[in-house]
Amino acid sequence: MLTQIRSSDVRETSQGNGSIDQERDQLKQQAQGFYDAAKVKAEAGEVSEAGLLILKGLDCERRAKAKGPQVLGLIRKRG
Repeated sequence: MLTQIRSSDVRETSQGNGSIDQERDQLKQQAQGFYDAAKVKAEAGEVSEAGLLILKGLDCERRAKAKGPQVLGLIRKRG
């Protein structure tokens, strides 16, 4: 198995770490906002709307975890 990482890709991703952290924090704040709104909707008896808001919050959390350098298609078998 061979692993290749292009140095140009590594340089590009390492320069933007501050902005990546800011984007993660922003997505986490959005998720918390969706959860707070979902709580209000659920307490008002609007369960469907609360469920949709929870799903939006989970999507924000998923996107926050996926932020950062990605390794795509760099690992391949020799053979």
